[in-house]
Amino acid sequence: LVGGEHILTTILKKLQLRHQGGWQIKLLHQISYRVIGSNFRMKYLKDVLKKTSFFKKILQKIDIQIQREAFIVKTIKSLDAGKTILDAGCGSQRYKKYCSHLDYKSQDFGKFTKDEKETLDVLNDEYQYGDIDYLGNIWDINVEEDSFDAILCTEVFEHIPYPNETIFEFSRVLKKDGILILTAPSNSLRHMDPFYFYSGFSDRWFEHFLSKNGFEIISIEVVGDYYSWIAGEISRTALINSFLSKIILVPAFLYFFYKKSTEASVNSLCAGYNIIAKKL
Repeated sequence: LVGGEHILTTILKKLQLRHQGGWQIKLLHQISYRVIGSNFRMKYLKDVLKKTSFFKKILQKIDIQIQREAFIVKTIKSLDAGKTILDAGCGSQRYKKYCSHLDYKSQDFGKFTKDEKETLDVLNDEYQYGDIDYLGNIWDINVEEDSFDAILCTEVFEHIPYPNETIFEFSRVLKKDGILILTAPSNSLRHMDPFYFYSGFSDRWFEHFLSKNGFEIISIEVVGDYYSWIAGEISRTALINSFLSKIILVPAFLYFFYKKSTEASVNSLCAGYNIIAKKL
């Protein structure tokens, strides 16, 4: 594979000019990213691949962050201008830029730096937090009751040792009719260790504890299903292993990628939930 980057880039350029997005270039894009792997993920290939409808389809199905981000941004933008919003467990504050029409406040404990245990998805770079307005535990926020019109909490619950108490705290600091925008995994790999306490939560857990703490669930959106989850894990396995493993795993990836979701496959396993709830 010596010189592979130059050869592959040259072929891609020629095919792009000749076929303008036809099946030939789409096929080569798929092979270059999914089969050849991380050694060839130069900037040019990334830019070209992301423009193809085929690759976008793959990402939208197996990359839950794309689906999650679309949900969060749409919901934030639907909030009335001037409302107060608390980004609970804000971390790097990746959604702050979408809150320019709101009175944005942030909360986090701010203690995570790097993953301590080695995993398949270990974070080696030191984690960077944004500016935090309320520094402390998410289940004991130093604010008065009925302080916020909305709370945003994304992919945080698996890192909280007391999730039940956190739901109660959200109910305490939200105003009447306040909106809770919440996303959480149904299952996940260990990450942000040592602050990783749960692999995920079921829809039944949210139904029970949100109702118990004075919330009405407006919507629970299921993200993914059993088949797309397997396709994603096959993709992860292929990308972090040998060239031979990539070749062997391609048929299995395609089988589960094109497998249609059913009620049973969604109920059996999903990636997570996007939730909107209102404080009564």
